[in-house]
Amino acid sequence: MEEYLAEASKILDRARSLEPEERLALNYFIENISVGDLRAVKDLKALGVNAPEAVVRKLVSMGFIERGEGCYNLAKPLRNYVMRRGKIRV
Repeated sequence: MEEYLAEASKILDRARSLEPEERLALNYFIENISVGDLRAVKDLKALGVNAPEAVVRKLVSMGFIERGEGCYNLAKPLRNYVMRRGKIRV
């Protein structure tokens, strides 16, 4: 098993415990692997996430996404998974 697949599987197993808004936000980042921080907040609000900043902070702390320079990125193992295997939904 490729290393990225094992790591991604562990992360995705943890996704089962996410609250509905957190899951919605994670799916947003799976669809939008790298997105500007202001755009992410605006888009998540439009999707119905009530406190997008808090949800994003939680996803970062849980290792689902990473903070970049003015942007958020899907965590590297998940990026690799999506790039090699295709889009997923959690």
